[in-house]
Amino acid sequence: MHISWINKFSLIEYPGQISCIIFTPGCNFRCPFCHNSEFVLPEKLKFIYKNLIDERAILNFLEQRKWLLTWVSICWWEPTLQEDLVDFCKKIKEMWFFVKLDTNGRDPEKIKELIEKWLVDYIAMDIKNDVWNFSETAGVLIDEKPYLECIALIMNSSIDYEFRTTVIKWIHNIKTIENISKYITWAKNYYIQNFKWWYTLDENFSWEAFNENELNEFKSISEKYINSVKIRT
Repeated sequence: MHISWINKFSLIEYPGQISCIIFTPGCNFRCPFCHNSEFVLPEKLKFIYKNLIDERAILNFLEQRKWLLTWVSICWWEPTLQEDLVDFCKKIKEMWFFVKLDTNGRDPEKIKELIEKWLVDYIAMDIKNDVWNFSETAGVLIDEKPYLECIALIMNSSIDYEFRTTVIKWIHNIKTIENISKYITWAKNYYIQNFKWWYTLDENFSWEAFNENELNEFKSISEKYINSVKIRT
């Protein structure tokens, strides 16, 4: 299991619970607004792969934190790229931790295996854009079918989950948000996340954040289709 970094203590990954965050390197997307090009671009990953954290060190850390931590969040940049993800989750669950997984939905088969084997307790899936426009936002040409399959798989599962969209002017608008909301009608949770500037993968990326009124308008549109819609700023 390739592990690039660990945040040993977090109160925000799962509300009301103490967790740690495990970061994995590599991503199949090239979103121009990505904040972490050093973990995405192959030429920068060379350095990361020379300084990976040994899986045994992570497991030893978790063993020592059994009475403090309750959740382990596995995220950034696309964990399902890791061949050992299922085995790694199994080791964590055997230590009686809850597991949260962040994903863009690229590998429905791996997600299905994790769900069926009860190796994940919460899934947070990014929905980059409305259906059939994922490639426009992801920065690469992709077949959207696996991603749509993953959405359906998660929605039809018995585990807790959320979908989320990071919204950026020039990419998203009311129609975009409505189309996404229609596709995930009756979803448990949908989060609309306002883009925050940081150094982006595309150094020339032009952006503008939405104001509070615009975000609330998005929320109102989504609430026509989804019961629980929240804004993250």
